[in-house]
Amino acid sequence: MTRCATFALLLSVLAPLSRASEKYQVDTGHSKIGFRVTLAKVDDVDGRFTDFNATITYNEADLTKSSVTATIKADSINTADTDRDKDLKGVTFFDAAKYPAIRFQSKSIEKRGNDYIMTGVLTIRDVTRDVAIPVSWQQHKGPDLWGNTRIGFESRFKLQRKDYGVAGPVFWNNAISNEVEVELRISAQIPNFDLWGFPSPEGRKPVGAVVYDTIQKEGLQAAIQQYKLLKQQQPDAYAFNPGQLNLVGRRLLQHGKYREALEILKMNTELFPNMATIVDSLGDAYVAVGENENAIQTFKKSLAIDPADTSATESLRTLTPR
Repeated sequence: MTRCATFALLLSVLAPLSRASEKYQVDTGHSKIGFRVTLAKVDDVDGRFTDFNATITYNEADLTKSSVTATIKADSINTADTDRDKDLKGVTFFDAAKYPAIRFQSKSIEKRGNDYIMTGVLTIRDVTRDVAIPVSWQQHKGPDLWGNTRIGFESRFKLQRKDYGVAGPVFWNNAISNEVEVELRISAQIPNFDLWGFPSPEGRKPVGAVVYDTIQKEGLQAAIQQYKLLKQQQPDAYAFNPGQLNLVGRRLLQHGKYREALEILKMNTELFPNMATIVDSLGDAYVAVGENENAIQTFKKSLAIDPADTSATESLRTLTPR
């Protein structure tokens, strides 16, 4: 799969789950999960995690009705020192091979003055603890220069690393401060799929562009027949990777053509049944047409394929509230 196709699938988010709430994917390229510790009571060491995935169910009218699910890959820790990073990924610190994911899920959000406090459950290694995270609302819902709908938040708070078993060997456990300062700068978006190109390898034409154009001119059934005909007669001339129909479905959802999107995404899921991002897109289509029970089952299937699918997790929280 091309890099563009992977990117298109990872950012597949969309559309309102209800009139009040919308599902936003955190834009990892414009967000930061950083930290700072003091070494030997003298020097500060800064680091960050570079590989993470998070979804926000966002309520513009009442932020306290929003929620967040996030996963961070522990082996993506980066302190600008290769040897140190290797140690931090090792058994005595994060033990990333055994505990590959750091997880957070919000439980509640409360307004405090001009800002908010988000309470949730944080799991590092095999330890799960409640945490309270102050949240400053930096950017209310609005378009960016490319027509994406974007929101933004910042937070600074402190954790005690030993509470989570992140100790290290005796020497470093004593040398490194127990207190860890955490910095979050979060930008999340609903993409403007009209600006996305259909991902295809060099020398192959994007079949998604043909399908989308045919839907506009001749309708859904003509587009499906065209897709099947091209796949049968010209399999080497066109790209039939999963991102093709996924983007067609996302564009249709963006423009309120929910039934057409549902049929296209059903077909894509039949073609690629073991890809969580593809299944997740189908779940969003079921939500859009009001078939919530089908949506629930679809998001559960997505999570069975990929337990780290934060988009499916947030959708299920909205569809099956406690």
